[in-house]
Amino acid sequence: MLFKNKTLQYVFLVGLPLVVHPTSSFAGAAEEIASPTFDLNNNQYRILNLPILYPANDNRTNMMLLLSDKGLASIKTFEVDKMSLWDTSSGLVPFYPTELTQASENKIPNKRAFYDANDHVYDERCITLKSGAEVFLQQVSNHKKISQNEKSSLLDQRNQIKDCQQTIPLIQVNAQWTQSAQQYASYLNGIILFYKANYSSATKIFTALSQVDDPWLKETAQYMLIRTSLNELYSQSLGTYGDLDTQKVDQALLKTFFNRITDYFKLYPKGQYVASARGFLRRGYWIANQQDALVKEMIWQMDHPKSDYYNLDMSTLPAEIDRKVFGLENFNAKTLNDPFFLAIYDLMYMRQSDSTQYRPISWSELNVQKPVFKEQPELFRYLQAVHLYFIQKKPQDALNYLPKQKPNSIQNYLELSQYTLKGVILEKSSDKNLVEQYWDHLLAISANPYQKALAEVALAIHYKNTNNQNAFLGNHSKIKQATLQKAFITQIADVKALESIITAKDSSADKKNLALYTLLDKSLMSQNYAVFNKAYTTWLPQDASEYKAYNSKIKAYKSEPHFEVFVWNGHEITPTLKCPKLSTLTAGLEKNPKNLTYRLCLGEYMRNQGTALESFYGDYYYGPSFSQPKNAFTGETFSRGEVYKEIIKSNSKSELQAYALYRAVMCYSPSSINVCGGKEATKSTRKQWYAQIKRDYPNTTWAKSLKYYW
Repeated sequence: MLFKNKTLQYVFLVGLPLVVHPTSSFAGAAEEIASPTFDLNNNQYRILNLPILYPANDNRTNMMLLLSDKGLASIKTFEVDKMSLWDTSSGLVPFYPTELTQASENKIPNKRAFYDANDHVYDERCITLKSGAEVFLQQVSNHKKISQNEKSSLLDQRNQIKDCQQTIPLIQVNAQWTQSAQQYASYLNGIILFYKANYSSATKIFTALSQVDDPWLKETAQYMLIRTSLNELYSQSLGTYGDLDTQKVDQALLKTFFNRITDYFKLYPKGQYVASARGFLRRGYWIANQQDALVKEMIWQMDHPKSDYYNLDMSTLPAEIDRKVFGLENFNAKTLNDPFFLAIYDLMYMRQSDSTQYRPISWSELNVQKPVFKEQPELFRYLQAVHLYFIQKKPQDALNYLPKQKPNSIQNYLELSQYTLKGVILEKSSDKNLVEQYWDHLLAISANPYQKALAEVALAIHYKNTNNQNAFLGNHSKIKQATLQKAFITQIADVKALESIITAKDSSADKKNLALYTLLDKSLMSQNYAVFNKAYTTWLPQDASEYKAYNSKIKAYKSEPHFEVFVWNGHEITPTLKCPKLSTLTAGLEKNPKNLTYRLCLGEYMRNQGTALESFYGDYYYGPSFSQPKNAFTGETFSRGEVYKEIIKSNSKSELQAYALYRAVMCYSPSSINVCGGKEATKSTRKQWYAQIKRDYPNTTWAKSLKYYW
């Protein structure tokens, strides 16, 4: 028989020694909330992931890729929201780990019963509200010993149980009903108590029902005894903050739980709940802090997908493993003796980290694992290549562990990983034309959207590294992902490229608008006034003031850049100190870029329009960016903070200087943080500004309004 007491022989294991590595599911990720980037040459934990086995990936992503290669998971292409370039923030690659897991499903269906698709890992008792109702309704409807009136009453009662939080009174069992109807009514009371978390009372009912003659009730009650003891055990084992506290586990109740599973399998070795019942073993091992038993059970499940006991759900398994194996406080790597778990562990410990509590796996520690990978030698050679490249910084040695020939197709994620790592190494050491051909080949042989999207990312990075801006332009471009197009326009494109996009007949309105906004933004911020004035007078929409992004009244403009920020009619600081409209101001600056009044007025424009234009990325770039993009715009970045300093240093007492002093002090109000850009002024300098305006301009409203300096 498949499942006897021997299956539970590793339930109560003695304590095992701890591994020397400090471990968590984010090992090496002290800096894990890193900015999302298009970057293949990185082993630092990233919030956005790639469809390759990589140290930078979240564990869940690497697990899902391996599960796919094992033939257990089917990874579908998740739907990318169709948005304008202005609003685009995510694409197919890179992706968030949850996007991949949610797009994945079992390639081989599991045999679980009593299970809803919206399984929630933290509250097991509530996952069967819907499926449990369906089974109950079917049983009652087809029951020959229950009258029609009794059926109607029972079905109505079950339909009232909709969630775990509602307050439902127990059913008053009608003594006039048939015995079968009374038993099914009692079962409903057990269910109500179970969902209310009244486990002791529910146990009494299910225990009694496990002795009745009705086959379905008898078996289901026996199964519910497992679930009831599990949930009671878990609820009593929670710490102060709702997390599992293994010190609080009731050992007697734990033993009862495992005995319930054993009893069920003795009575129903081929029962309708065998897969679900065996699935509860994993939860029990986790609560019991028995990592070795938990890992062994998971491995058994992965190796027996055709078994009636197979219960894995691919969409939730990676999160379960990450939390309940690698996330254990006393995780012990020495208990791992399987290629799947070791590969995840190795990748996790080949991350870059500045944490003092993290040490990457050594070459000798890795090579000790070789016998475990005897059935998967290519996977092990790949792990060796990753170590040589990322940890030992030996790219040429790493190449020796990767396939020599370019494949005609990519069959799995391991092959895609090998190809990508080799390309990353070649990117740093080979002829740029050969590297481009290498990535072109990957694009040509791509068999699914993930492969194609990854090839586009690789090509885009290569184009960026070689400053091949033409490769991004026109309909012939191989770069189709919207996030890559947006990143090029907003981060890499120079004046010539942006103007080319704006004037090209085959450019979409989306591209033209984003390119124009970027051109206006960057040329103004880099003080390229001739470029700005040309773009402003030639291409800015006549109704630019209506372009308010999401706040636009015109629906079509809601998903386009807010050109309204460039519509500024000037500002009167005082009756004698007035700023003209933006177009007049920049025309003057083009002729006389050193004019202090013009420069102060440009600062007024920046201040009045908020911070939308006070950085090279403006407020319009969301999503992954290229790693360390080179600024394509020449010129010093405009900073009103530096303008104020210039005016103060001019030693020319004037209304202009008084206002500059006031604004310079206010740059640090109220938090002492500089909001005006430029070099940070020392506290003593700010004190001097404050003293100067009070001394030289005591009668101005600005001096009178200043009570402090910051």
